Amino acid sequence: TKAQQNTVKFNLLPLVSKTFSFEYERQIKDRISINTSLGFRGKSSLPFKSTFQDIADDDEFFEDDTLSHFTLSPDLRFYTSKNYKDENRGFYFGPFIKYAKYNFGTNFEYTVENSAPETIPLDGSVGTWSAGIAIGSQFKLTESLFLDLRILGPHFGTSNIKMQGKKSLTAEEQDIVRRDLEDLDNDYFKIDKEINSEGVTLTSKGPWAGIRAGVSLGYRF
Repeated sequence: TKAQQNTVKFNLLPLVSKTFSFEYERQIKDRISINTSLGFRGKSSLPFKSTFQDIADDDEFFEDDTLSHFTLSPDLRFYTSKNYKDENRGFYFGPFIKYAKYNFGTNFEYTVENSAPETIPLDGSVGTWSAGIAIGSQFKLTESLFLDLRILGPHFGTSNIKMQGKKSLTAEEQDIVRRDLEDLDNDYFKIDKEINSEGVTLTSKGPWAGIRAGVSLGYRF
């Protein structure tokens, strides 16, 4: 019996962070397939906010954050099960690359002595490229319905960050903002800061790492 070659899937796991993730898998040879994941998240409050606050050592910087993102991850899968040809299931492993674009916004608050607090609206993005190895297994639930468990998928790469905020700042305000922004420095990223009379620009390049995982329901045809 010739194996069915196409599977469309919906990943349930990213729903915990308000992300929708869809996948398409195509068998190209016996026990080898190409799987592509596409994920997106609409603009909403930052998930796992406390983690970012701990990294930056600043409880207020991420308080009003919003985040949206888009991800694309093609991977090559090698199946080890002898049953794959006839039953389309079993353990797999393979390399993948991942591109992600994260867009976010926040309000940076500063205070001039004897004045009410002021805010600078900051908008920015993070672009990342990374590569890794994924391992998992597919289970046949019915003739056409499958469960895909991506157990582990560590990946490493690089990131580019840029944030900008436009606001007229006096010389005194520039000094205060420059001092307050020092709290963002950390062991993971070197942040370049440009503060002038027109506002703030933050840029950074650094390493990027993550772990892919998934619990996907798939329909094979």
